[in-house]
Amino acid sequence: MTAVDKNIPDAMVGDIDDDWRLKLLGEKVLLNNSIVDESTDVTFDIETSEQQLQEDRESMPTQAFFEGYEYIALFFGANYCPFCTKFAPSVVAAKQYLEEKKCKTIFVSNDRDQENFDQSCAKVRGLDAMKYDTSKTAVMREIFGLKTIPALIILPNKAFDQDKPEVFFNAREILELDPHCKNFPWGESRQAEPVTAWERLWIHGRHGNWWQVGHRNVSELHPEDMYIDEHAVRARAGLLNICTVVMLMNVFFIQEPDLVTYAFYPFVAWEFLSSLVFGLTPFSPLGWLGTLCATILHPKPLWKPANPKRFAWAIGMTLATTCMVFVQFRKDMGAVYKPAVAAVVFTCFVATWLEGNLGFCVGCYLYNEVIVGYFDREECVECKA
Repeated sequence: MTAVDKNIPDAMVGDIDDDWRLKLLGEKVLLNNSIVDESTDVTFDIETSEQQLQEDRESMPTQAFFEGYEYIALFFGANYCPFCTKFAPSVVAAKQYLEEKKCKTIFVSNDRDQENFDQSCAKVRGLDAMKYDTSKTAVMREIFGLKTIPALIILPNKAFDQDKPEVFFNAREILELDPHCKNFPWGESRQAEPVTAWERLWIHGRHGNWWQVGHRNVSELHPEDMYIDEHAVRARAGLLNICTVVMLMNVFFIQEPDLVTYAFYPFVAWEFLSSLVFGLTPFSPLGWLGTLCATILHPKPLWKPANPKRFAWAIGMTLATTCMVFVQFRKDMGAVYKPAVAAVVFTCFVATWLEGNLGFCVGCYLYNEVIVGYFDREECVECKA
């Protein structure tokens, strides 16, 4: 990748309209001076006086600040965020290693006021910072699709005339795995070791026990976390989609409530309950069949975190139970019964169709948009990949 000074035309210097770095980060960068090297114990004193911080805060033109670098690393954090406080020392310690790889790091504050911004700068002494500007931060969060912090966004330092920069990836988790940045620029994460067909069908050995929801030791970043093969999930969604078609036919044509009471609901309830507790195998009939199909048709699994999938299945269980309740109270519901049941079944049809055909999981989307925001959970970045 070409260095910055070879990419900036003379006419572009100082022109905010033609340089996304200036539009996003402002015309100047604050120099949050403090030398941090490998021998330094990276700790932070929140009590650092504002006077000392102001003395250290000289500024530098943004274009000159990034001159000679091929990459830009934006560290998004805030004083109120405990995860940011925990992650900040890793970013500060990695600054010198990133600069050796021609990557310039800058702190982007998500703080609510100037006082908290000052305290954040005290925590990241050694990292230069974007001037405090909540409007610019909000724009960047929207552009980069950030729902939670901390985040470490890697951008190429080029193509300044574009409306917005290209985003390589959120490197927060990768930095924890490679703190000295030996493998920078980082590529996509790889699974720890190949997984055999039998290991995909029956969880055992290094991947855990058969009663677990997902496999362990399949992610290079999170070997202890449980993952599920996305190919198998989509295959099962396709099978469930067929079930919803049958139920739509029952609502409008067959009109047999006992089919729901004694066949459809018990089967679907077992399917969702067994997968919620034990994963796709061995007790979930459609889950097992989907896993078998995925193993045959997709020799290489596509691993995704298990928790968002479990949340999606819980929604499916809720919809199936709602349908069952409507059937049991159909006489009391009168004319509302048929459109109500049809709406629930059609919702299931759309959700399973999107998952099986387009790979879009409604439950995973809601997990990131609702659960993460309102219950202070970690965003599932891998769900978006």
